[in-house]
Amino acid sequence: MATVSFGNLSKRRNSTKQPSGLSDQRDCKLKETTSVDHPTFIVTGNNFHYNYASWDGRYYFIKDIRSVHNGLSEIDCEIDVLATYKSAILNTTAYVLYDSTSNTELPDNRLPMKTTKTVSASSAACPLVPDAGGTYILSITGSHGSTGVYKCTQAEIAALIDDVSDISDNIFDDTGITPPSPPAAPADIADAIIQFGSFQMDVFKYILDLLKKAISQVFGSGDIPANIRECRYLPFNIGTTGGSNKIYLGTFETQQSLSKLATDTVVRSTSVSIPWQVSDFRRRSPYTEIYLYIPYIGMVRLSSENLVGQSSISIAYAISVRDGSVICTVSSGSEVLGQYPGNVGCSIPIGFSNTNLAKAGQAVIEGAVSAASKNLGGIGMSALDFGDAITPNFTSIGGLDGIAGIATPQNIVCYTVLHDTIVAPNADLQVIGSPTMHSKSLGGLTGFVQCLDAHVEADAMAEELAEIDAHLNNGFFIE
Repeated sequence: MATVSFGNLSKRRNSTKQPSGLSDQRDCKLKETTSVDHPTFIVTGNNFHYNYASWDGRYYFIKDIRSVHNGLSEIDCEIDVLATYKSAILNTTAYVLYDSTSNTELPDNRLPMKTTKTVSASSAACPLVPDAGGTYILSITGSHGSTGVYKCTQAEIAALIDDVSDISDNIFDDTGITPPSPPAAPADIADAIIQFGSFQMDVFKYILDLLKKAISQVFGSGDIPANIRECRYLPFNIGTTGGSNKIYLGTFETQQSLSKLATDTVVRSTSVSIPWQVSDFRRRSPYTEIYLYIPYIGMVRLSSENLVGQSSISIAYAISVRDGSVICTVSSGSEVLGQYPGNVGCSIPIGFSNTNLAKAGQAVIEGAVSAASKNLGGIGMSALDFGDAITPNFTSIGGLDGIAGIATPQNIVCYTVLHDTIVAPNADLQVIGSPTMHSKSLGGLTGFVQCLDAHVEADAMAEELAEIDAHLNNGFFIE
């Protein structure tokens, strides 16, 4: 005879849940040729509606109930190894793949990605956004052959162009040569003749000095406009300069002064927030992609792996004010994510009404020789030739380039592209758990648990141990 407790218990087959009490305790016979793991009990009565049993320290699922002769019933049972060996299971330490403790930092590869994607964006004003007027950078060859770089405005460029274009009008302006004074009233006719002769020689010398200076400035300067080597436009004000300097185009002295550059490099920086769409492992690749649009550079892709835990991205432009070339450094925290070259400058053509300097120089020399060898009347004729020689023709220096960079959008924009999972990571926490991926004591866990190569040490038969291990490694519930 065997004393067996019967009752009803609602539980999963892969659960360690044990009954709190089985109320119907009966003395039963064991069917001949039965098994301790799959026993068949013979009980009196046909009205039997239980699904669970306990006998000799073991728990059993009832598989079948059969009514036989003379008011007897046969109860087929199957051992519930998880409930029977619950204590041994909870005393086991195993490598846990998943458990019901919330953990959204580790990727859960069991969750498939959706075929659709969502895009979010945040923006910040570019520190190089065009401001009023911007800055013009002129490279000019001066009187000693060296090239200087100057900051100027559009109005200052216009004044400089006017100086060169109006060379026939201002070549003799502010020469520093004092004209001869008219003679005093003569005392008599003899004195008048002497003073007139002296004054005529002074006028002749004055004209020769003017022509000498003109030759020095004009003929000695070669092609005057060509001394403006380049003009570039930067779409922002570069700030401080190194003081004002008188401008020479070769040996030609203009009436303008410009500010020399105080520095070759300007640094401008800002930051843009990262528009994260989730706060878990889906911030990483392949779930999230991050793109950064940088004015004057273009669109760059950043690794989301390098930005997990960060809230913003820093963008720093280092600009060469001489040519507008730029290196853009992108970083987050203390990590540099990349450096990208670009150009923020735009080459600007400058137009001149230029002079025929060779013809002008020839006219000046011929006039001087004529005056010296013949008479002063030759000077007047040569002056007409000189004036005709410096009649302007129109030329241009430089051409438009780089203008596309100024025309592109001027906001820095950060985009996140999310390829979301079909459900949120914790949505099925109580059903499939979340990633654990380290060893744990099973006694400290509840709910769903799945182990890797777990083996329970218990006072059980071989088939029972194998079944226990299979449950732990396939996933079970600690209840």
